This record gives sequence, C-alpha cells and structure tokens, in this order.
Amino acid sequence: MFGNDRQTRRNVLRGTAGIGAISIAGCLGGDGGDQVDLTVGSSSSGSSTYGNSQAIQRVVSQESDYLNFITQDAGGDPQSIRLYADGEINSYSAGNYIMNQALTETGPFSDEPVSEFPQLGFGHLSLNLYWMALEDSDIQTTDDLAGRDVYCLPASWGLRAMTEEMYGEAGLWEGLEENVVNVETSQAASALDEGRAEAFIVYTSNYSQLPSWATEIDSRVSVRAIEMTDDYVQAAQDFAGAGYEEIDEIGGWEQDVQGGDFPKHTWTETYPYYFSPDISADAVYDLMEICHNNYESMQEANPTILDWSDPENFTFALVHTDEIPIHPGAADWYEENDVWDDSWTRGDE
Repeated sequence: MFGNDRQTRRNVLRGTAGIGAISIAGCLGGDGGDQVDLTVGSSSSGSSTYGNSQAIQRVVSQESDYLNFITQDAGGDPQSIRLYADGEINSYSAGNYIMNQALTETGPFSDEPVSEFPQLGFGHLSLNLYWMALEDSDIQTTDDLAGRDVYCLPASWGLRAMTEEMYGEAGLWEGLEENVVNVETSQAASALDEGRAEAFIVYTSNYSQLPSWATEIDSRVSVRAIEMTDDYVQAAQDFAGAGYEEIDEIGGWEQDVQGGDFPKHTWTETYPYYFSPDISADAVYDLMEICHNNYESMQEANPTILDWSDPENFTFALVHTDEIPIHPGAADWYEENDVWDDSWTRGDE
C-alpha cells in the first residue's frame, strides 16, 4: 500500500536529539506476566490518530492479558511530545513534520524545546489534505480564498502549523490569516452550516476514510472540492516539510464532492507511533503481533486501520531513523518479518 517512493518525498530530518529514559509510574516489564500500560498521546478526540488508537485499544484489551493500550487525548501532536518529555505519558503518535520541529527546536519548540524523545515503533496513518468549499459558495478555486472566511484546522494542531508554514513560505498565508475561523474540529460542521466559514481544509485518512469531525460535515452540509491553482500547487510541491500527491478521487465522502475533472492536488503527512525505551521489547513486539493478526477486528471499530497483514505497511512512516532509533521490540518484529532496513538504527534495550 505504501511504497518507498512515499518516503523520498519527506524532508530528511536534521540535527540531533538525545534519547533519554523517563520515569513512568507502574511496572513496564512485560516479560513475566507483569502489566504494561502504554499511555499513548493521540492528538485530540475526533482526529484520525485518536480513532486509530481507540480501535487498537479495544482489540488489545481483548487479545492480551498483560498489555494495556490507553488512548490519551493530548490536544495535538506538540502537546503529546511535551507530555512525554514531562514524564506524563510513555508513548505517542506524532506527524513527521511536527517531530522534525521538535528535533530542530523550531516552530512551537523554538522558545520551549524538549530534550527527551521516545523510540520509533510503527506507522499507522497517512493523511491527504485538500481544500473544499460550501456547495452554494462562489468559491471555485484557491485563488478565491483570500479575504474569505476559511477553516484551516485547530490552531494547536501540527497539521495547522505545517499548512501555515507551507503557505507562508509561498507568500499565500497573509491573504488567509485575517479571516481564519479558529474553532475546534467539534465545531467545524456548525461553523460551515451556519455560514461562519465558507471554505475549509480537510483530509482523508489512508486514502479511504474521513475523521469523525469531517463525517459530521458530510452528514450536515453540502460541500465540494475546489481546484488548487498553480500558486497553491507549487507551494505544496516546494515545501520540504510535507509530501505532495495527486490522487484520482477524494475518498471517504458519502456525497459527491469531486468538484470537477481537475487533478486532485493534496499535501500529505504520515504518522508513526513512538514508545519509551523503558517499555520492554516484548511489549512492543507483542503489540505489533496483535495489530498484524487482528487488524480486521480493529477495522470493524475504525475502517481507517491499515491492512497490517502486510509487514511493509508497518514501515512506511519510518523516515527519520538517524535521529531516533527503532525500538528494540519493533526492530525484532521487523527482522523476523523480513522488512528490516539495514540503514535503520536499533535502539538500546
């Protein structure tokens, strides 16, 4: 599903970061029946990350007598990274863009950097972001967005920061920012339904599913995709912090939102799970085995879950392993399933 070509579009992270052990209350042994609590920062309720984590949590509780996968609403990727550094959680999902900012002490980490990072586990999410507008709006292309009321995802999200930087570098953000509607995703459908926003950024998860907040938009508001004009396409293509992709069809919507025959231009982000080096190799290995063998049960709870029967689908988001090594439990799993890459670094146990 996800080939190596997707990795080449990612910015190779620069800089160094120490991998430190954090103190987590409770036993994290996992090799003799001891309970292991994986408290996993998962953005905010309603996000695709949160939905995936909840689906994993449900099946892990059924399949393991010692693993607890606990979904933590952190409010966004930057908050997850800070909660880990503060010893409040021992695992999280974060997009590669926001992790790059944490490692290079830029963006939200420029004034308050963090120095403690976990180790890489496995990829679970790819997002394709694109622009839409109300069906009855006169907004036809992204050239029409300047000065209009637009929703660009919550201000606390890494996806919002990525989008601001991408358009900022191209000189496009200044035409949008004065009229950005800053509400949480839980209020996005109401903002569109009431006309407080006319256009919005949304994403499809793993090519086929909408996050729950977009599903609410789908059920309440008539919308359509709009064309990304040359300046906006070029901004996505030139931005090193995200991927760019043209897709044949926008997936996940019940209503017809295709909005014409133009290519569907998207900017993309990928998400792995990270785990503390204090968590035993057995625990992370067993978690991946559960995902590998029970992904269909997870899909029943959340169709965004990947087909993890293919071991390659665990690896697509592992794109900065020079700075953050692979957790030894994940490394064992990759080696046993013949998908280990010798350019990766194995973390210390």
